[in-house]
Amino acid sequence: MRLGIRVKEAVAVTLLTFLIVAATTAIHLSQLSRVVVQEASRQADLVARQIYAQTSRALSRAPGTDPLEALRRDRELRSLLDASVGYSPYLLFALIADPAGKTVLHTEGKQEGVPAAVYPRLAELINLDPLSRFSALYQGGRIYETALPLLLNNAPFGSIRLGVSATLLRQELTAAVKRSMILAGIALPFAWLAAMGLAHLILRPIRVLAGEVDRLRRGEFAEGPGSAGGDEFQELSSQLQRLGQELQAGRIATLGGESVKTVQSLVSYSAKLAALGRLTSGVAHEVKNPLNAMMIHLELLRERLDSPPDEVQHSLAVIGGEIRRLDRVVQGFLRFMRPQELAFKTLDLNLLLAGVAALLDAEWRSHGVHVVSELDPSLPTISADEELLRQAFLNILQNAGQAMPDGGTVTIRTEREGRELIRVSIRDEGVGIAAADAEKIFTLYYTTKPNGSGIGLSLVYRIVQMHDGAIEVRSEVGRGTTMTVRLPVRETA
Repeated sequence: MRLGIRVKEAVAVTLLTFLIVAATTAIHLSQLSRVVVQEASRQADLVARQIYAQTSRALSRAPGTDPLEALRRDRELRSLLDASVGYSPYLLFALIADPAGKTVLHTEGKQEGVPAAVYPRLAELINLDPLSRFSALYQGGRIYETALPLLLNNAPFGSIRLGVSATLLRQELTAAVKRSMILAGIALPFAWLAAMGLAHLILRPIRVLAGEVDRLRRGEFAEGPGSAGGDEFQELSSQLQRLGQELQAGRIATLGGESVKTVQSLVSYSAKLAALGRLTSGVAHEVKNPLNAMMIHLELLRERLDSPPDEVQHSLAVIGGEIRRLDRVVQGFLRFMRPQELAFKTLDLNLLLAGVAALLDAEWRSHGVHVVSELDPSLPTISADEELLRQAFLNILQNAGQAMPDGGTVTIRTEREGRELIRVSIRDEGVGIAAADAEKIFTLYYTTKPNGSGIGLSLVYRIVQMHDGAIEVRSEVGRGTTMTVRLPVRETA
């Protein structure tokens, strides 16, 4: 069964919303479990130090007496030991053991005089990964302990050991998990409704464009009544309508006889915008808002953690860095999709190319790369957005220079192509592009460079299309690449 675009839209938005909310909740709970265990460890350590201080006072009151016997007879120490269990909600027992592990004092008197049971260290629970820590806390009634050695004349003569109940830790964690799940359940429908609303607004012009393409397919070449909006969707809709009029009048040979390629280029561009529209449907609310929430909770965790261990600081730094990196990717994507107003004016294309070539030639000459210009002096002026075209040719020339790590020549050539077009060719002597990659280089985020963003040539493609032009690439691996841009000759309105 073939699903319609509305069903696919609803399914995609639902899945994306659920995954982001679930991931955010999981990160929050993993950090929460660590915080709960660390708080129990902090309280146990504080109690152990209080007991240690009392043992010192007990020994000072009984000089010359066997140290362990002095501790056994000290009433204040026993009272403190009993009271310590009530101090922390996580403690099950507190005891003092001799060097052989035999219990000297215990909050449960019947345990005195017998070997003290050995339990896993609480620090081991802290160091577990989040999934293992959750599993350990929710498996039966485990007991973890923390220990502090007793010293006399800088020599150990026993130890203070406190037992922490995993059941008591689990009770507090469960309450926090319930609160988090309630908040996630409340946030999920609101996030879903916002995402669906945004998806509907973005996909509406895509549906109009699909109608335009279907109208051309049926042979209805007259100008249609639809409008796709006030941005590049409107521009593409206008181009499709102009193409239909030209098809009807038999004037399809607009770009040097490449009629089929023109139609394919426009349809391909429409498909790319449709794909970008589907991606954008979830960006604004379903990525940036959770990113902001994660960063806020990360800062709250930093404030709650008092002098955390180095590995915790490192983990927090890694999480913060990855959140910021993802935010930069989203910002770059939104900049690419933001509607662009064209500022057309009369432009000398030779003069623009000469300026860009002089700028890059000075930068690359030290790397053995030279720029040669073969500019047709009889070239007419065109009507174009100067800043956008400068950015497009700058991106193409930078790619050409980067393709020649061992040096070489970049050749810029302009010439007239018929009465209606100007052709700009930029040829390098670089590593070339494989045939399988040549068809993908204008795809958003596709790149063959280790540190490339995959936006540069996509932006070039978009700028050329916005000027009713066309761009093509010819390349041979090991011999170089030629980028050819064709722009129409038209007067300023």
